Amino acid sequence: MRRRIPEVGALCQSVRRPAVMIGLGLALAAPAGGWMVVNGSGSGAAAPAERSADADPASRTEAGASAAASAAADTRADRDAADAPADPAVASAWREKALERERKEVAKRFAKEFGISESLATAIHEAAIEADIEPRIAFGLVRTESSFRRTAVSSAGAVGYTQLLPSTARWMEPGTTRSQLFDTRTNLRIGFKYLRYLLDKYDGNVRLALTAYNRGPGTVDRLLKRGRNPENGYATKVLSRRG
Repeated sequence: MRRRIPEVGALCQSVRRPAVMIGLGLALAAPAGGWMVVNGSGSGAAAPAERSADADPASRTEAGASAAASAAADTRADRDAADAPADPAVASAWREKALERERKEVAKRFAKEFGISESLATAIHEAAIEADIEPRIAFGLVRTESSFRRTAVSSAGAVGYTQLLPSTARWMEPGTTRSQLFDTRTNLRIGFKYLRYLLDKYDGNVRLALTAYNRGPGTVDRLLKRGRNPENGYATKVLSRRG
């Protein structure tokens, strides 16, 4: 048509050039990720940023994951800020509840590991924290002493979970009776209190403290004074992850 009627061809050419220029101008002004105006042939094309992502699927995935992580972090931060109480007293109680939930989760893991009830694991864990005893040492001691049996009594007369002699219990807490040592919390509290005393006595030496728990501090002190090693394998058994 343009070959036969030059005027029509010239008119089409004059209209097409401004349209292309307008399209290019809009494409440059559009934000990343927007649409480019169609080219002269009428087909659609992605913006440069989208073409780059399409050409590299890994980059697209990483960018999406980064955006999702950023959004999640912002959401958590907003939630934490909204949840945190402004009043100091309320904030303290709020933190205590969070610690309590965490301790319960720890007790559950110990219950599963040692094959005991959650209630007993919670009692051991709480008593250990109260006495400033590392929980795993506390669990190892109870396992070694009584195999987690509340009513265990040795031939020497040691009683309960931590196998306390009534005389030792009365020394730690005057007035304690033998029958009271069959109470779970009483036995654990006094037993771990005694271990805490031994840890302090031996300057935090866990192995010496545990050996003294088993053999008695008098025996350990005499052997140390003679330059001998008082260990008898008891500490190793308590600290072992296996019964």
